Amino acid sequence: MSSIKSDKQTSVNVNNVNQDHIHSLNDSQDSTVQPSPTYSSCLVENAVQPKILKHISTPPSQRQSKSTLKFDIYSKRSSESSEISSLLNNGNKMRNRLNLTFNKMLKNRNLIVDMLAIFFGIGTWVGINGTFIQLPLLVEIAPEGWSLPSYLSVMVQFGNLGPLIYTLMHNKSIKSDTILIYGLLILGTISALLTAFFYSETAIIFGEEHSIALFVLTFLTAINACSSSVLFMPYMGRFKEIYLVTYFIGEGLSGLLPSVVALIQGIGITECILTNGTTSEGENIYEKYTPPPSFDTKVFFIFIFTMCTASCVGFFLLDRLKLAKKEYANVRVIHGNNYVYDETETKRTSSRNIDTTDNDDNDHQSNLTSKQYIFMLFLIGAICFFANGVFNSIQSYSCLPYGSDAYHLSATLSVIANPVACFLAIFLGRTSFLIKLL
Repeated sequence: MSSIKSDKQTSVNVNNVNQDHIHSLNDSQDSTVQPSPTYSSCLVENAVQPKILKHISTPPSQRQSKSTLKFDIYSKRSSESSEISSLLNNGNKMRNRLNLTFNKMLKNRNLIVDMLAIFFGIGTWVGINGTFIQLPLLVEIAPEGWSLPSYLSVMVQFGNLGPLIYTLMHNKSIKSDTILIYGLLILGTISALLTAFFYSETAIIFGEEHSIALFVLTFLTAINACSSSVLFMPYMGRFKEIYLVTYFIGEGLSGLLPSVVALIQGIGITECILTNGTTSEGENIYEKYTPPPSFDTKVFFIFIFTMCTASCVGFFLLDRLKLAKKEYANVRVIHGNNYVYDETETKRTSSRNIDTTDNDDNDHQSNLTSKQYIFMLFLIGAICFFANGVFNSIQSYSCLPYGSDAYHLSATLSVIANPVACFLAIFLGRTSFLIKLL
């Protein structure tokens, strides 16, 4: 009897233990409390086994969905690869077009003559542009102060007397414009060299101190710059028309190169530095301090002198070399810069250089009438009035509240804007809607 009771008691204890085991499993699933160590191995086995069974007994519908997902991924990859290949093909087409364009540009031309024309064009406005770019440093030492740009703008306008005198004497006593070009280039070169050493010299006029040396040298430099429009460009008319473009590139570089050098030069930012002394009231004393730029104005004008010298050498070689004379158009020089062109050769060269699309557009455009021509002259005069006369004279006053650093950047970047705009005009389309509306 005792053994039977003990067996019953052990069975009851086993049942209790199993029930406790089941309750503990249920409690572990409902709560976040960690299971007891005695049953951790059982829980791990119960947790792993369903995943293995589920992996083994995957239904066919899920297998099909996975296969379709893989197909979608492959299709996306193939579409992306096709897009990349299309982009590469478009890039190859653009590269071929650029190569054809450059081949057309390099055809029937001499690169040495192109370089000489560029140096010749640099000597046009490099002196005036260099002087106005240095104004943020010159206003600090000149007695005129921030009104110095107004005085220099007046000197530049006096430089227009050169083209006026040439126009009046053109049909009377001037036989060769080449001699005048040599004289103007030498005048601009000597003015740049003298400016490097005498830009700070002053004199007393009507009881006030003025930068007389800078005024006179700016006037002489302006005669060279202003006369380039009536002498330098007509001289390039004896060459093929393709070299006129490179001349204009050089004229744009006459503003770009001094601007880049001025950005490298920089300008000192004025600071207030605490001194060792104090006032009678015990307050600290501060003094104004402006650090010097990377190199002074004298070095900058020597660079301008070097560019002017290179322009003189470029024009001398352009006028004397036989390979340059071989690039002349079919012209005959009559008097000064008056040429007589062979009409048949001109038509033949223009037909080779102009595309058929441009010819179609030109056929639909009518010639300018006298009223339209006068309007265009008035428009160009108004643009030159503001760009070369008004803006340069008031630029210092507009930048005065922002300090010398802002004036330095505005004076430099404004000169860079002109050659950049001319460079973009080569690639952008040109229209004449104003002419059609008139």
